[in-house]
Amino acid sequence: MILIQDNSSICNGIINSLNTIYDIYEKNNNQNIYIYKNIINNKQVINELEDLNIHIIDDLDILTNNDILIINSYGVSKEVLNYLKDNNIQYVDTQCKNIKNFYEEIINTSLDTEILILDNKYSNIISNWCSGKIIKDLNDLNHLDKKKDKLLVGYAYFNNELVKELVDSLTNSYPNSKIDVLIYNCPYHKKRQELINENKLITKIMISEEEENIKNSYTNYNDFINYVLNSNLKIDEDITLIGSENTTIKELYNYKYLLSFLLFYKKIKTELVLNQEEFNNNFKKDNNELMQLVLNDLDRLNKDGKYIRGVLIALGEYFAKDKIEEYQNLAYIYELFQTSILIHDDIIDNAKLRRGKATIPHQICNNYLNNQNNKEYHLDTLKLANSLGICAGDYGFYLVNKLLINYYSKHSNFINILSIYNDIVLKTIKGEIIDVYLPYLNKYQYKESSEEDILTIYELKTSYYTVIGPFLLGYLLANKTISSNIETILKNIGIIFQIKDDIIGIYGNEIDIGKSISLDIEEFKQTLIYSYIIKTEYKEEFLKLYGSKLTVNNLNKIKYLLNVSGTLTFINNYLEDLTNDTINLISDLDLVEEKKDILKGLLIYVGSRER
Repeated sequence: MILIQDNSSICNGIINSLNTIYDIYEKNNNQNIYIYKNIINNKQVINELEDLNIHIIDDLDILTNNDILIINSYGVSKEVLNYLKDNNIQYVDTQCKNIKNFYEEIINTSLDTEILILDNKYSNIISNWCSGKIIKDLNDLNHLDKKKDKLLVGYAYFNNELVKELVDSLTNSYPNSKIDVLIYNCPYHKKRQELINENKLITKIMISEEEENIKNSYTNYNDFINYVLNSNLKIDEDITLIGSENTTIKELYNYKYLLSFLLFYKKIKTELVLNQEEFNNNFKKDNNELMQLVLNDLDRLNKDGKYIRGVLIALGEYFAKDKIEEYQNLAYIYELFQTSILIHDDIIDNAKLRRGKATIPHQICNNYLNNQNNKEYHLDTLKLANSLGICAGDYGFYLVNKLLINYYSKHSNFINILSIYNDIVLKTIKGEIIDVYLPYLNKYQYKESSEEDILTIYELKTSYYTVIGPFLLGYLLANKTISSNIETILKNIGIIFQIKDDIIGIYGNEIDIGKSISLDIEEFKQTLIYSYIIKTEYKEEFLKLYGSKLTVNNLNKIKYLLNVSGTLTFINNYLEDLTNDTINLISDLDLVEEKKDILKGLLIYVGSRER
């Protein structure tokens, strides 16, 4: 079970600060609004504020009388407050009333009282407001002023046992001094600590301070994905997500959705990886020595993938009948289809890498090309490489049909399974034909690609082949078909998947993603990225680079143009809008929450991946 902290464990101070900021923005959109220093530490929220032209600043000199500054008074010095007042700068203090009262009590402490500040992340803030000594342990109680009373101050995080020891030591060491204790632990911190103490396993998100029993801390989806997939977390374990005071409820739920999918994904992928070698062994043996060489290559490439399509077959079966019992062979068969079509795709793109390995044509060239200064030998080797790649892909396609018959011919829904599988193949090839044709027509001005053309490629090559098709095959194992609402959601997820692929193809790292980068650029691929920038003033400069062999310098120029032209902003906004719309569609489905969580998690996963 995945548990999540409830609303009562979210810091009201942060919520009030954000509400105040947005309220001021709506009422004063003709004035510049600034936030002083780190009231908000959440990067997602900061980005949202930046989009509204609300900026976080450290330098007060840029402020004028017409500006509004948002502050938290406990986090600034008296000098800052005096500067604002002396220069008639409008400011709004968003400090929590309880904390404000706590600090005022410290400030109003008698001069005859020595203030001792319990050491934690807030101790320096307290010391901004008063002259106090930071106390880490009993040793820090030596050499205090014997004539003064003592006030032991603590905020948010403290050790009760240590506080008791400190008070006892002060009482014994300074018998003529009055010893007082002022400790404030707000409801947010108390509630979160209760959650931490109640649950055995905690996955920590967006928490910067160290706490006992907290498993790990993550500030972005990709780090979290890597942690979950490489951890010992299992789908049947209780896991609690705890946020910091700057974590929004929306973020926590997004992490919950992501975790729901990742645990399902990891379970199924582990099962598939475990038996992949056995599946491959069933097709890779042949008495003919030359055929065996090709099958060895097919075997080499038909493993070590992400298995996302095989996992979606299992997910479709789970959605259809709440059980996963027949998916595995169909998942292996579909993964073999994927490998086969990728072999052809790599020939079309003249790619050298796939899944971090040499493609079949590139491997054959590595095996046979040597230093012979023989043009005919060179051309014949290249022909052999591509020819054998085509043959290997073809062999895989027909082997898939044979295996479908072997494993599922007695299934009550076999005809539909076979029919839908072939429909997926036809749609994928249709998408590839359009994808190959459009760059040529566009480059040589026979036809300008429209956004509709590009989305058609995305739907056929990615949505149907990667998401809808596998999910539908899983449904067919239960003799059911998916609803049109779910199919629309899956189509959107596929489009998001492809747009991320386009971004990764330019900004990714070849080692991390396991395939050649920049091929889209060199092949003059028609993408949403391309369709947007050619409508801008940077079109001519961009087209000088797009479609040519790329150097590192030219790739950096393309990245610059995508940024300065607003293309990257447009694409990110497109992704965000489509993601939000799809989240809403999932929320409206007539499904149990657990299934909706997994589907939302799949959406977040494909939209945040970096490989």
